[in-house]
Amino acid sequence: MLLYEKIFNVSTRKGEIVCQSKTEIAEIIKQSAALLQGNEVWVSSNEKPYPCLSVLIKGQYACVHYFKNDEGDVWQSCGNFNKEVTFFAGEGDREWVAPGYVIVPLEKAISCMEEFCDTFERPNCIEWEALWEED
Repeated sequence: MLLYEKIFNVSTRKGEIVCQSKTEIAEIIKQSAALLQGNEVWVSSNEKPYPCLSVLIKGQYACVHYFKNDEGDVWQSCGNFNKEVTFFAGEGDREWVAPGYVIVPLEKAISCMEEFCDTFERPNCIEWEALWEED
């Protein structure tokens, strides 16, 4: 009997990676956290680009975005840190100073990724704010 295996597309500054498990993706996120400037990791199904999850990472801090579609239905993580964190997005050339209320611990971001990979829905393990949502 063949079991369906999910395959994930993962994008980082170093390029595209095909992953076959959440464990592989978690390792990429942890390695990204160790980089001086951090990283941005995008995760989607290999079958279609949306929905997808973006994780901005720097050290033990992360900001997660869930993109339901390409029409602007975007959600941002809600956290409770009392300091700003500077993330570097894209090729590391775009700087974004994130307010503390969108920052979640790295482990929560990994939990989000794991839940997303199971369901391809917006994870329930953290709070979210809609940046724009279809009616």
